[in-house]
This record gives sequence, structure tokens and C-alpha cells, in this order.
Amino acid sequence: MNAYSSDTGTYIKSHLLRALLGGFAGTLAFTLMGKFIAPLMIGRAMDVAAILAPLFNGSHLDGMIAHFALGTLAFPLAYLILAARRLPGPAPIRGVIFLLFVYLFAMTVVMPLIGQGLFLDSMPRAMVALMGHMVFGLILGTAVGKAE
Repeated sequence: MNAYSSDTGTYIKSHLLRALLGGFAGTLAFTLMGKFIAPLMIGRAMDVAAILAPLFNGSHLDGMIAHFALGTLAFPLAYLILAARRLPGPAPIRGVIFLLFVYLFAMTVVMPLIGQGLFLDSMPRAMVALMGHMVFGLILGTAVGKAE
């Protein structure tokens, strides 16, 4: 193992709990924004679990589990490995930049693949999703804190 990968492992271990907690808090905020803020902006709630449900034969529960697994486990780990020490700026901005890439991948690859259309086939819905991702990024970046 080279020095960089050893250093990365140490960094991940020392920041993992904060990243997972930040990921959970960010996912919860994202979910609540879809329920309470989206109706003010687009006239109806945005239910991420329902959007993901087609991946699981229409199961809303499985969509919610996937949503929280991605937000609490996958994205925080990817952030620690790929972005937390490489992106510029203060911690909250690094989180936002990382989630901007996640958002763009979701809107241009994942949503069309699951039949939701490019950028959810709706600029207002896409903007609500962007806001959710940015808030998630702020929370995740803040929770992880400054790079060492």
C-alpha cells in the first residue's frame, strides 16, 4: 500500500462517523424538503421513494430504503474517498460541489434510465431536486468538516 492510500484510509476512518451522520441528516432534510417545500414551489410533494420505486418493481418501501442507503452510506463514503480532500473551498462548498455532480448524474443518467425523463421532464421539479441536493451537500460538507 502506498503512502497516499494509507493516508486516505486514515482520513476515512477518522471522518466516517461524521460523514454517515451528515449523510443521514442530509437525506432527512432532502426528504422533508420534498414533502414540505416542493408543494410551495410546484404545487405537489416530490416523493423520492416513489421516483425510485420502479427500480424495485414499484415498491415504495424499497424505494425509501434505497434513498436512505444511498444518502446515508454510499454518498458519504464516495464523498470521503473522492472529494472531501480534493475539491476547493470551505467544507460546506465542497459538499455542494460534490452533490452537484451527483445531481447531474442522477438527472442525466439515472432518471432517464428509470423512465422519469431527462431532468425529470420538468424544469420546476428539476429545480426542487437541485435545491434538495444542494442542502444535502451543505449538511454533508459541514458535518465532515475541513480537509486535513
